[in-house]
Amino acid sequence: MAQFKKIYSEYKHKVYFFVRKYIQRDEDVEDVVQDIFVHVWKHMGKANDAAMLEAIIFKTSKQEVAHFYRKNKLIMVSSDQNMVPDNEDEVSDEVFKEEQISKIESLLDKLPQKTKELFLKHKIENFSYSQLAKENKISKVAIGKHINKAISFLKINLP
Repeated sequence: MAQFKKIYSEYKHKVYFFVRKYIQRDEDVEDVVQDIFVHVWKHMGKANDAAMLEAIIFKTSKQEVAHFYRKNKLIMVSSDQNMVPDNEDEVSDEVFKEEQISKIESLLDKLPQKTKELFLKHKIENFSYSQLAKENKISKVAIGKHINKAISFLKINLP
């Protein structure tokens, strides 16, 4: 228990601000951070040193943020038809999200077709590098280069 308290006190702010970069609402950020530390609690024994522990924490953070987006996309799709925004903030949030999605879609259209296709299959359809490599008869390293090219391009071109 003391080891977990030490880990929590050392990483809580780093993890919070890492998650905050990707998720806007404070309540959602706190929920995701809590899920991250629950995972760390369960798998804390697997870390042999501080570097491995930090890698586990931030890999878990990325996975939980991705899980948050997948989960909310499903909720938004099923509840969008009946949902009417209650106030202007919700309307502006929706407009902002739609603008961001539109920007991402137009940026993806500027990528080479193969890179776009591989990126979407990996990030949206959750295909592994191995699956993509087998399907496209290229190496996993080549798949990684395509995915990283797309990510770098989006990072550079999104505000």
